[in-house]
Amino acid sequence: MKLPRALTQRPAPRMPELVGFEPRFDTVPTPRVRQPAEVVRPLYWWAKDLRANEDILVDARFDAEAMAATVTVRLASYQIVEVVRRHDDKPRLPHGLPTLIAEAVWRLGSLGWTDELDEMMGLLRRLGLTATPAAVKPSTVHIPGWVRQPDRAVRIAYWWSVALKQHGWKLYACGDAVAQHGFIAEIPCADGDPVLVVYPGGMPADGTEASALANHLARLGRSQRKVVQRVIGDAAAGEGRVV
Repeated sequence: MKLPRALTQRPAPRMPELVGFEPRFDTVPTPRVRQPAEVVRPLYWWAKDLRANEDILVDARFDAEAMAATVTVRLASYQIVEVVRRHDDKPRLPHGLPTLIAEAVWRLGSLGWTDELDEMMGLLRRLGLTATPAAVKPSTVHIPGWVRQPDRAVRIAYWWSVALKQHGWKLYACGDAVAQHGFIAEIPCADGDPVLVVYPGGMPADGTEASALANHLARLGRSQRKVVQRVIGDAAAGEGRVV
């Protein structure tokens, strides 16, 4: 028996709003003949807004079993931020594009638009509007300026720290208990003062040198951590040390 059309239609959610980033339902520029469903088109325009700010969407997904939306964004500072919108969260106004997108994904998923959401994410990937994290590879190249080279594990930590410093990060408490045997990062923000973020040992891998370094530090021995602090400190000062 075929159900009446009124019973098979899904309600379209009202999209959340943020001043300056009101939802747009315009046609999406794509070589495909078929347009994505109108209800999910704001995600395309918000992904474009992220790129305009030199941030980039990494992932946006809805877990139907947990009734939760998770949005991951890599900021221009190279920091990975993850926003989770759960079904029992108290309603709150979005305060930035990541929280705005997470609220939209939750509303779409909770009303059954998961297929259209997945289709849109596929389109965003094809259009280069998402980042695809790849596991970072360790480097054991010799550290410049050191005659007696530290061991392999220390050199790996050094080069991961160099990669983070190239994004303007400053690293503190490497391997210390105060950082849960990971490290504390001072990360620059485009629109204000830098933020301090703890990257603990044992954190989930996010495809960046940050999580790789934090987890690596937690596996080092005490003496190795002391050498890492000297090596990374020298890197922070921009000076090599001949030992």
